[in-house]
Amino acid sequence: MSFPAEARMGNDIARQFAHLSAPQAAEAVARHIETFWDPRMRRTLEALVAAHDDALDPLLVDATGRLAAHASRSEPDAQP
Repeated sequence: MSFPAEARMGNDIARQFAHLSAPQAAEAVARHIETFWDPRMRRTLEALVAAHDDALDPLLVDATGRLAAHASRSEPDAQP
């Protein structure tokens, strides 16, 4: 079984921010992914989280949920 690149990279990013409090770290990971990952990579990560992949760092899972929240806030019809 191969380990998806998005899971490996996401876990690496989560480790880089692990020195912060959990909410700050998850937000930092989300911002990093939002800034540097293309939409296909984000969709793959979202699918891994939805599949409850045990190999994902909990900070990465939290960050992925925050990405969805960021996306809903940036949609033109989104309410504050």
